[in-house]
Amino acid sequence: MSNQEEKNKALDELLHNMPKFTDNRSKDEVYNRVKLEMDSSDLNKVIRNNKWFSKWMPLLVSVASVLLLTFLISSYLGTSSEKSAIQQQATDKSDMLRTLDVAPASEVETTEGGMEAKEDAAIENSNDVVNSLAVESELVPVQAFNNARTVYEDDLNDGIPFHFSVTEGAEAYPITIIIPKDKINEEFTDGLPNSLQLYEKYASTIDESALGFEEYLPLQGNLVSDGDTLQHYLPKGHGYDAASATSGVYTDTIRHIFTDFSFLERLSEDGTAINWDQVGVIGKKELASGNKERMYFKHTMNSGLTFLVPKDAKFENAFKDMPKSANDLYTTVVPKDVSYEVSEEGNTVVITFDEALDLATLEYEDSILMIEAFTLTAASFDKTVRLENVVQKQWDRFDLTATLPIPIGPNGYMMNE
Repeated sequence: MSNQEEKNKALDELLHNMPKFTDNRSKDEVYNRVKLEMDSSDLNKVIRNNKWFSKWMPLLVSVASVLLLTFLISSYLGTSSEKSAIQQQATDKSDMLRTLDVAPASEVETTEGGMEAKEDAAIENSNDVVNSLAVESELVPVQAFNNARTVYEDDLNDGIPFHFSVTEGAEAYPITIIIPKDKINEEFTDGLPNSLQLYEKYASTIDESALGFEEYLPLQGNLVSDGDTLQHYLPKGHGYDAASATSGVYTDTIRHIFTDFSFLERLSEDGTAINWDQVGVIGKKELASGNKERMYFKHTMNSGLTFLVPKDAKFENAFKDMPKSANDLYTTVVPKDVSYEVSEEGNTVVITFDEALDLATLEYEDSILMIEAFTLTAASFDKTVRLENVVQKQWDRFDLTATLPIPIGPNGYMMNE
């Protein structure tokens, strides 16, 4: 046997007698280990870069400081030279005027004192403008009536309803502000105003925080009426499209206030179609009124008032779904153990309670909120409502033997004269 064969045989025996190694790690463990090594390598690169940056940072700061100081000194010298030249020109001009026996320079406001007088006058004039705007935007007292209850025709007393919106958290809520007749006649001499005119006149005068809500209105940008279309020219950085929540509050606010417009067109300041973040370029959109196709729930605000709040609904489901709460915040207006059937008679929704309903057994506010939520829900579908199998014939303002009145809007407030 040759030497090479002996070596190969010895190597085979050595390898055969070596202990066997097994790797019980899963594929995920191996992958994570490799990834860890790679991440560690990347981190080391960042650290090395940071070390290099830290090493040269003092020198870079020193160089920048010298350049900045040089610039400031040259600017100062240039300004001083310019000022000296101006003062010299003023002196030469004054000497010339004296020689010619002309009025002194101070009277023609060429001196520095004359310029300061001009600046003071300009500031005073600007303050007058600011004060004038402040007077025009003076806050108008608004207070809830009947615990922010629903507004009906009898509540208006010849006044007009101003559909408004208030904001709490990531939600916008409709309110109905009654503006007295005398106030309308005084401030709108050309006839009854539309929703945009009311908004322009009163939106900045309503103290939302005093009502217990966030300051949200007036909206940024400019609003213009173009027939049945409301055009909103929005500035850059308006923020209404920052997230789905902010976009929702914006859209609901528009819906609550501008109830007599059919379309909304959002535009950039230059009049081009706007690029709405997360949506893209949008054109004219149909503007569904905030009072249309909705069912109502109750929600207690931070201010302590219980509001009736709307949620979009289809007619076939609206009254059937009202006994169920929409979520933890928006709870049902239908008291526990109260059930009913829904039918239609022409344009009237008939709610028939399964058992004779004695309203006196309910909390008074709960009974009122339920009735008003029924009327608001029916009105949003251009229908009226009638209750059947109720013990009482009259309850609060409601004649329960007849069709209930059509509401003007939810959550009533009164604007003081």
